[in-house]
Amino acid sequence: MQPDSHTTQVSPFLDRPGLDPTPDPGPALHLLAGVWTASCPVCGYQLATARSQERCERRAARRTCPVCHEVP
Repeated sequence: MQPDSHTTQVSPFLDRPGLDPTPDPGPALHLLAGVWTASCPVCGYQLATARSQERCERRAARRTCPVCHEVP
């Protein structure tokens, strides 16, 4: 059999299930009494608050959880 000339070559670096780092989950967002709250999805530590969802997401993106990422 002759190989198809239209097959696409796939890089072996695109699919490495055990080697690729898993992305950190984003902060959990909650709307409480008109105020958006972003908290750590692992431990629940409150990272940021704001009146708009977008602003809360931006503020939380700049912070790391001090409980889950302790510096010894």
